[in-house]
Amino acid sequence: MPESSIEKTVAAAEQDGLRFLLRVRLVVLAAVALWLIMNYAPLRMALGLLTVTAFALSGVVQYLLGRRWGRPVFWAGVFTVLEVALLVIAVLAPFTFPEDWPPQMQLRLVTVFYLFIYVAGTVLSYSPSLVVWTGALTAVAWGVGHHVMLRLPGTVTAHGPLIDTPGLSPTGSLALYLDPRFVSDTAWRTETVLLLLLTLVLAAAVARSRSLLRRQVADHLARANLARYFSPNVVDVLASAGPSETAARQQRVAVLFADVRGFTTISESIGAVRTMAFLQGFHERVTHVIFEHGGTLEKYIGDAVMATFGTPSSGPDDASRALRCAVTLAAETSRWSAERVVRGELPVEIGIGAHYGEAVVGSIGDGQRLDYLVIGDTVNVSSRLERLTREIDALIVVTDELVTQVRAEGTAADGLLNRFTRRGEVRVAGRDQPVTVWTVERDASDAQR
Repeated sequence: MPESSIEKTVAAAEQDGLRFLLRVRLVVLAAVALWLIMNYAPLRMALGLLTVTAFALSGVVQYLLGRRWGRPVFWAGVFTVLEVALLVIAVLAPFTFPEDWPPQMQLRLVTVFYLFIYVAGTVLSYSPSLVVWTGALTAVAWGVGHHVMLRLPGTVTAHGPLIDTPGLSPTGSLALYLDPRFVSDTAWRTETVLLLLLTLVLAAAVARSRSLLRRQVADHLARANLARYFSPNVVDVLASAGPSETAARQQRVAVLFADVRGFTTISESIGAVRTMAFLQGFHERVTHVIFEHGGTLEKYIGDAVMATFGTPSSGPDDASRALRCAVTLAAETSRWSAERVVRGELPVEIGIGAHYGEAVVGSIGDGQRLDYLVIGDTVNVSSRLERLTREIDALIVVTDELVTQVRAEGTAADGLLNRFTRRGEVRVAGRDQPVTVWTVERDASDAQR
């Protein structure tokens, strides 16, 4: 599985996450600004709005730098240093207090929750490293701010819970706690531990989300690879099937072979490079027609192709779809040939053989490599019929078994059987019993070309 494709998808998810984070940040900041306007006096409101504006500008600038120069998570990490410092200052600075109140009273407010909201927001970035970086930086900055508060003149504190402080009665502990200059060392430690635990949980959640994204991308790429060989409905079956559902078994299928007539002459006249371009054009058209009719592209064999209908699981109209595919493929090749003639290139003629019967279908191989194959007499007869088109100069040759099954399916292939003529029994190589065939003759214009 291409690792580069997965990494590109994860990087794109990070970019989308940071874009989403910016949008959420602007909405949250708008809500905070509205709260400030409704609840604070003009001077304090202005200081708060200035801080909100700074955070908004920081988010926009770091996002634009990430878009312009790449590495968006790096730029987010750089600006996190400035934002955390600004946030801690905004939480600890006594902007909202009267001048005669001690600054230590700022720790009594619930503004510390802004730290938790800021760290929680990084989960939208889809980057575990940014979550860890932001959480750790916030915890360190909060510790520095707490240390500054402890060193302010007049600060009183107690190391450990007040209720357990030696020499303090419950009344003394309450009086110390209610002192406006009291700074709780225990509260700081609790807040720091909670910040780090929140960071750990969020980083684990983001890491799990990235792991799930990688798995989804790998599944998508696997389905894309399957889609290069199978029609979409077959891809769904193979992608979701268990070992028992793909085990080799015998079932009735329709098999189609198509081959370019005179390919050796064409390749000799146009050279190797143009031969590869020719084959690519042929394969593209054949694949489109096969998938359009719900068939399975089994394999390319040089200028030939093998397709099956009714694999991996049988359907109610397998034979009818095979017949429609054969007629459509003949018409598409005729149109392509006419286009080539107009351009002065060689025309293209194909032979198509199809048969319906029992075949062995399923995964075959060992524990290291499995191939999904369709093998058996039905496949061999179809291949021989495609070769028979050259001997009897027919465009399409199908067996009576296929025609009978088409009629049994009740559709009569939408009248396509009217184009076929019963040719009677023929013998094909490798088979003792003769095969009754129906054919579509070549147009006179095709034969003339």
